[in-house]
Amino acid sequence: MSDVYSLINKAKNLGLTGELYYVERSEYEVRKEKQYQAGSLRERGYGLRVFKDGQVGFAFATDPDLTLLDRALSALKVSERDENNVLPPVKKPTMLPLDKEGDPIEFVRESLKTLEELQESVNLVGVYASAGKIKVGVINTEGLDVSESRSHFQVGVMANYKDSSLVTPEIYESRSSRSPKDLDLTELKEETISKVRLTIDRVKLDSKPKRVVLNSKAVSELLYPLLAYSVNAENVYRKKSPLSVGEIYGNITVVDDPHDDKSDYSRSFDGEGQPTTQNVLIHNGEFKAILTNWYWSKKIGIRNSASAVRSFMTTPSIGTSSIRIQPNERQDYENEDLVIDQVQGVHTSNWDTGEFGVVVPVAWTIRNGDRKGVREVILSGDLKTLLKTAMGGVGDSKRVGPVVSPGIVIQGLGVVS
Repeated sequence: MSDVYSLINKAKNLGLTGELYYVERSEYEVRKEKQYQAGSLRERGYGLRVFKDGQVGFAFATDPDLTLLDRALSALKVSERDENNVLPPVKKPTMLPLDKEGDPIEFVRESLKTLEELQESVNLVGVYASAGKIKVGVINTEGLDVSESRSHFQVGVMANYKDSSLVTPEIYESRSSRSPKDLDLTELKEETISKVRLTIDRVKLDSKPKRVVLNSKAVSELLYPLLAYSVNAENVYRKKSPLSVGEIYGNITVVDDPHDDKSDYSRSFDGEGQPTTQNVLIHNGEFKAILTNWYWSKKIGIRNSASAVRSFMTTPSIGTSSIRIQPNERQDYENEDLVIDQVQGVHTSNWDTGEFGVVVPVAWTIRNGDRKGVREVILSGDLKTLLKTAMGGVGDSKRVGPVVSPGIVIQGLGVVS
């Protein structure tokens, strides 16, 4: 670490302000498809930004020697001047307990052993388990010096039904957390078996459903990426967001919560070393706030949400942490509801308008209180309609990826079977 401080001091002595972002990462993973594949990763990297008179230069390396500063200076000399290119103020974050106990190798071994029991009930296409730790730190010329270790544990399953006459769509299920104690593998196995069984005898919808239910997984796969794009300050500033601050979109509340310490998207400070805090983005349907890093908060003239994300190879951009979505009303499942579980093609959405058309390979309808699998359908609509016609939440909130949400009952989406 002495080289790190020498680098920062050298930049300061040259009359620059500068910031060094560093990462030390270790990870162990085993996958099994047709055969076992094990891998371990050890990574260390440093990203240096230097500022002077509205210009900024950036360079990265795996070794923090003085050539890193030389390359950052070369980049600074050709950068455009912008008064918003400055370091953020030094603020001390409140550190969260994000380094949870758990032996990575033991976790991976025991998780795979447990998940492979699914072979008795389904066609197990693949399983994986990974665990590791990442240390992240930010040092700058103005006295900032923060770092923290963040653990992460993840498991995943790919399964379907297969016999001589039928092969069903693959089910993908994954769970992740900061602590292995927060991962319920029994629930994951039961969920996988249940969904595979629903795909064995599927029916074609004979009429358009009045209501569509995005379950927690579909919320994470479809609604979340559209929302994340729409609340990004750069997209709002450039008028590329389909949502407008101050407008009302239904009755959903959306909170960006980096202090959710069960989520492996949590963080005490962001990619610029700024203390994180909860950000209420949408409250009772009103679009109230956007996510920023320091540059975009200054450019727009609003409070910094401390949502800078980056790797050591990139400059700070804007990103979400853990997202909590909660409709303000409750609903029950009704007959003929179409429940969406898994979608494909979200990447083809028109992000600027919020319009989407996705394939739904895994879904079911409610008939007399029971679930009946349905054949592939096409789901279409746009983000504003989705939010405005959301009637309420159904079922318990579940954590899927970066999202914690119940199912959401929606009217107004297009369904083609």
